[in-house]
Amino acid sequence: MSADELPEELLQAGDSPVELALAVDRGLRLWPRLCAEPRLRALELRCDLGGNEEEFAALAGELAARGLPPRLSRLVLDRRRHWSDRWDDTLEFDAASGGLSLAIDEPGDAAPILAALRAMLARAPGLTQLHLGGNAHGRNELDPALELVIAAGPWPELRTLELTCDRSHERDWVQWVACRTLERALAQCPALTKLSLPRAELWVDALAHPELRELELGWLGGAPLGPSNRRDWGPAPTPRGSGLEFLREARLPRLERLAIDFQYDWYVGWQVADLEALCAARGMPRLTHVELRYCELGDELLRRLPTAAWAAGLERLELPGTDFDDETAAALVAARPRLPRLRELWCFRPYELADESWQSLRATYEVLTPA
Repeated sequence: MSADELPEELLQAGDSPVELALAVDRGLRLWPRLCAEPRLRALELRCDLGGNEEEFAALAGELAARGLPPRLSRLVLDRRRHWSDRWDDTLEFDAASGGLSLAIDEPGDAAPILAALRAMLARAPGLTQLHLGGNAHGRNELDPALELVIAAGPWPELRTLELTCDRSHERDWVQWVACRTLERALAQCPALTKLSLPRAELWVDALAHPELRELELGWLGGAPLGPSNRRDWGPAPTPRGSGLEFLREARLPRLERLAIDFQYDWYVGWQVADLEALCAARGMPRLTHVELRYCELGDELLRRLPTAAWAAGLERLELPGTDFDDETAAALVAARPRLPRLRELWCFRPYELADESWQSLRATYEVLTPA
C-alpha cells in the first residue's frame, strides 16, 4: 500500500464509523481525501521522534482552508517526542449532549488545534457545554481559544462554560490559567447558567450576566500540581490578576451559588481586599448557597460575612478547611439575626477552638460536618 493510499481501516469499513491513527505527515498528504470521508469519527495524528514541526504547521493551514471531516467528533494531535515531555492536543465534540472540550498542551504551537476548534465551532450552533483547558508548564493563556468562541457566537443554548488547567500526573508542575476575554465571552452566551473558573490570573473588571446561577472560582477539591509553597515561584510575584475585586461591582441578579476555593494560596496571593470586595458585593441579591473553602484568612473573612449585602439571604454556608478562632465563633453567634435564613452551616471544628465556643456555635446554627 502506498503512503498516499487510504488506510486499510477505511477501505474495509463499509458503512461503519471509523477511528484512525496516522503519522502526521501521512495525514497531511491525505487531508483533502479525509475531509471528504463521512465515516471518519475519530482521528489521531502522531509525530515521530523528529517532532514534525513543519508538518504540524502545514496542518494548521489545511485545517483553516478545508476544515474537518464532516462527522469527525474527536481529533488528537500527539506532539510527544518522548513520553515524558508532551501531552496531546485534544478536541472532542459530543453531538448528543452538545458538549465540546478542548485541551491545549503548549500555547506556543497551538495553531493546528485552534484551527480545528474554529472548524468545529462552525458546525456546532447548538452548543450547550464548553470546556477549555490548558496543560502546559507555567502560564496557560486561553484567550486565543476564547477569541474563536467569541467570533463564532452568539451561543444562545450554551449553559455551562468551564476553564481549567490540568497536569494531574506531574509533580512540582507549576501551571496556571490566564484570561482577559471573559467578559466578552459571557456577552456571547446569554443563557449561561454555570461558570467555572480556576483561581489564577483572571483579569476581569466587573462580572455581569443576567442568567448565571452558579459561579465557581478555584480548584474545588482538585489539587493543582505545583510548588509546596510560594517560595518555589522564585522572585516573580504570584500571578494574581484581578483577585476577587471584580465581585465588588458584579451584576449577577440570578446567581444562587457562589463557590470560592482559597486553597493553594500561593497561586493567587489572597489579600484582605479580596474579602472586602466579596462582602461589599451588592449585585448578587438571590445568593443562597456560598462555599468558602480553605481560607487562611478565615477570621477576617467570617467577621465581615454577616455584614455582606447578600448575607440575609443565605440558606447554606460551607466552610470546609476554613479555620477561625473563639472570637470569630462568638461573632458568628452574635450575628444570628443577620443570617435569618441560614439553615445549614458546614464546617470542621477548628483544631484550637475551645469546647464552649464550639458548643455555642452548634446551639445557634445547624452545624454539619463535611464528609
